[in-house]
Amino acid sequence: MNSRSYRIKLVLVLFSAMFVMGLDRSSLGIAAPVIMKELNVDPATMGVAMSAFFWTYTLFSLPAGNLSDMYGSKKVLGWAAVIWSLASAATGLASGLVSIIAARLGVGLGEAAVFPVTAKIAGDNFPSKERATAIGWYLSGARLGYAATPIVMGFLIAQYSWRMAFIITGLGSLLWCVLWYYWYKDAVNRSESGEIAAKPKTIIPWIQLLTNRCTLGIFLTKFCGDYLYYMFLTWVPSYLVMERGFSILKMGIYASLPFLTAFVVQPVAGYLSDWLVKRGTSLTVARKGVLVTAQLCASSIMAVGFVENPMVAVAILTLNVAAASTIGGMMFTLVTEVSPPGMTGTVTGSMNTVGAIAGILAPTITGIIVKFTGSFQMALALSGSLLLLAACTVLFVIPAIRPMKLGEKTNL
Repeated sequence: MNSRSYRIKLVLVLFSAMFVMGLDRSSLGIAAPVIMKELNVDPATMGVAMSAFFWTYTLFSLPAGNLSDMYGSKKVLGWAAVIWSLASAATGLASGLVSIIAARLGVGLGEAAVFPVTAKIAGDNFPSKERATAIGWYLSGARLGYAATPIVMGFLIAQYSWRMAFIITGLGSLLWCVLWYYWYKDAVNRSESGEIAAKPKTIIPWIQLLTNRCTLGIFLTKFCGDYLYYMFLTWVPSYLVMERGFSILKMGIYASLPFLTAFVVQPVAGYLSDWLVKRGTSLTVARKGVLVTAQLCASSIMAVGFVENPMVAVAILTLNVAAASTIGGMMFTLVTEVSPPGMTGTVTGSMNTVGAIAGILAPTITGIIVKFTGSFQMALALSGSLLLLAACTVLFVIPAIRPMKLGEKTNL
């Protein structure tokens, strides 16, 4: 295991990766009201465009995780970052809605590697008792990126145009690729003599993996949590403009508040879970307890559509996003601890694929609901209900937290 100083630097580098990823991922949701007006598209059509990111994200999450297990994290994450940065910049060159969809397909292709590869990096470099804290810290970079996006994009759109906003932020993300190329080196296995040991080829027992009770429980939990999160990323900025009457600049400020809160809460939640482990609490209680608490808090989003005061709505949304961020951190921590040896990238990629399916459905279904009901109420209620289902899944379906033994019957 690497030295403590190296692990701290690694968290900072991964934090910066998550920041630029979060900015490029959520930028279209901020620009959507302006694009809809300029291109004369309705909410349902825009929902399809916003879901395009998840089409390639879904297809490539699993291969990206598998590739990182086979060829190393440095190459896979580095090239992925180049792809998504250039594709995000290309959004500003789009001539119409089809071009925007094509650009978002490129962003989804690149960002598909982020979570599986970083989870593998965490599993390779951090001991279990520090892992939730490390993952919570670097994932909070995405939350800071999401918080910065409404402000950065709102400012650039107001000062220049939505096209220039994408070009500036996309090309700026390429700077991280340079840092990654020159700084990070993949973890290596060494023999007792100090020689680099040959990495054994892992044969993936797909049927056993994908039908395991633990895996299926993780998949359902991830789907429910990501549905809420991606609905927020793609539609809540527009919700604040369309239903709450905020201006683009005002929306940018209030849409950033939930993610600023999540930026603080996520590493604290990870630290709390690790603190419980260090105090002798079992991994199962430490991980599941924090996860279920966060899921119950996030389910309060059901109330947002029924409150009249916009500031109360923003306050509830702030709680929801902070809780949803905690869910994300705990899920990636959990998967590093239940994955069979040598399969962390593959299992994380599988989980992320299921979550990405929610990313396809959430913006599309939300857009359809808004088009036919004229309100976000039902869409918000649906996402909250899924969080209650997720909490039940964690409690009653996912077994004790330990590495899966594929083919073995699992019990709670």
